[in-house]
Amino acid sequence: MSMRLRRLAASIKAGSEFGMIVNVQVLRFVAAVLVVWVHAQDMIASNVVPNWASQLGYSGVDLFFVISGLIMVRTAQTKHVGPVEFLRRRVRRIVPLYYVFTLVTFAIALMAPSLLKSTVPDLGQLAASLAFIPFEKSPDRIYPVYFLGWTLNFEMFFYCAFAASLLLPKRARVPVLVALLAALALAGTAISRVTDFGVVAFIYTRPIVLDFAAGMLIAAAMPRARPSSRPTVWWISLAAGIVWLAIGTSIFPIGTGPAVPITDTFLSFGLASTLIVAGAVGLERSGAVIASEAARRGGDASYSIYLTHFYVIGIAITICNRLALGDGVRLALLPIAIAAAVLAGVAVYKFVERPLTGDVSAFRRLGGLLRPAAA
Repeated sequence: MSMRLRRLAASIKAGSEFGMIVNVQVLRFVAAVLVVWVHAQDMIASNVVPNWASQLGYSGVDLFFVISGLIMVRTAQTKHVGPVEFLRRRVRRIVPLYYVFTLVTFAIALMAPSLLKSTVPDLGQLAASLAFIPFEKSPDRIYPVYFLGWTLNFEMFFYCAFAASLLLPKRARVPVLVALLAALALAGTAISRVTDFGVVAFIYTRPIVLDFAAGMLIAAAMPRARPSSRPTVWWISLAAGIVWLAIGTSIFPIGTGPAVPITDTFLSFGLASTLIVAGAVGLERSGAVIASEAARRGGDASYSIYLTHFYVIGIAITICNRLALGDGVRLALLPIAIAAAVLAGVAVYKFVERPLTGDVSAFRRLGGLLRPAAA
């Protein structure tokens, strides 16, 4: 067996954090690129991209949330972990890098407010952002100081609910938590405005919370699904999910709610993401694994790509505006900007995110490369 195949086999066996499935790890990279696409479009004229393609990027968040539900259940299936330890691991994974970007954004708002739009150096908003408490940054705009953190508010809410579910018998955890999320989404149908019951009640009763439930159901069902050497059903699931992504917004329009961020995407993107994730997991159980090392490593860096890309795209937009570039040139530069955002995210993953969690191996390797040159 070649060295590359040995590494791939070891990766499949060990996975990444919490026994990550390789195909799902690749989907994390896809989700990150989709979110990058949402903001990269600000470089070009809005009428250049078809509406369905323009909105497709919003599906990245749904894909992330479905994967999150899947992975959290797998965590509890493969390892015995209590609520406190579970939250400690999640905080260690999510909080440090997010705090870095939040504090950098707050510093920019303090020293160069003209560079930002609605973000102001308000200590109350900073405290709420660091505590993952949603608030209105401006009327009907529910964003933290670093606005990309709105998805992390949902993630932390889900983590807290999942940690509480660990106190239940193992068989009851998924049904109880799925029922809770479904009840919240149902209650949200009676909450039509942010002012009805407050920001927290509004935001955590949006349809997008059902993405977590869908991911949990996939994880609960997969151990009962038999692996097959002819995984036709999984290919159909994957293909159906991709088609649904393309046509979903024409059937179930998004962005119709009274406030932003856009959180009414479950029917258009959440169900499609569910089919895609289920297909990816089923295919891997049947032996069909995406063998791209680059894509898998992109999945490792997906969190950093997500948090980093807005600044990279913002710099690209500023350059285009300063140079007064035309639409044709901007369109040609769009793939370069997206690639730059991905590469910057990978760099942040290696030299910021991993060291913040105690892994300084990247600096050791860098030092090893520099020492011969210095000699």
